[in-house]
Amino acid sequence: MDSINVEMAMNPLEFSQLLNTLDKQGASKDKKALIQTAAAGNTFTCAQVAQILDKLTFPKEQLWALKIFRPRISDRENTFQIIQAFTFTKDQKKAGELLGQPEDVEPAVRRKRLDEESEAVDMPAPMEASAFSQLLEALSNQKFPKEQLYLVELAAYRNTFTAEQAVQLLDKFKIPRYQLKALNIIRHRITDSQSNFLILNAFDSSLYKKKASTLLMQAASPHENQNPS
Repeated sequence: MDSINVEMAMNPLEFSQLLNTLDKQGASKDKKALIQTAAAGNTFTCAQVAQILDKLTFPKEQLWALKIFRPRISDRENTFQIIQAFTFTKDQKKAGELLGQPEDVEPAVRRKRLDEESEAVDMPAPMEASAFSQLLEALSNQKFPKEQLYLVELAAYRNTFTAEQAVQLLDKFKIPRYQLKALNIIRHRITDSQSNFLILNAFDSSLYKKKASTLLMQAASPHENQNPS
């Protein structure tokens, strides 16, 4: 389902009242009734949905609530914020599936680029500064590179980035192998490819600079199929 205009999302005062009311509900069935009632007449940002999910104790309840909120999310490009409400990777994956995240992101974003080229349309504007700052913070909060990589996959599927933003994303990965995996995903969603040379600054060793350069050059012709080692 297409995103709803973000201006239509629940205003902060009403949302605060919703959270307070949710806190007062003791039984799980009462919380569910409240969530269903609120979702029926409002829309929510991803950040708001994440806060509501944090009020629920069990992953099964969180996934149930996410399914209710899914068609009422105003900023689907920020779904990475919702995933952070789930503690375990398996639940994060289930949440991603509910939000329409493809299992294999790299081919999906490559297809997007091919479609844009065939239709002679420009990429969407790069990720807004505030949302990008939240993404960087989310990456910093992840303990493991695989969890970081999944957030990048979520963000890349619905956003584009400048070359400078790409460098900042890659700098969040401490292991070059995972930097390369992240680059393999976002390389198809870089809006200013003429500045791709900046991205090489994220890599320390000559070996990985060369591998990164190869991926970026291949991205100029997205018909290829490359899996970084």
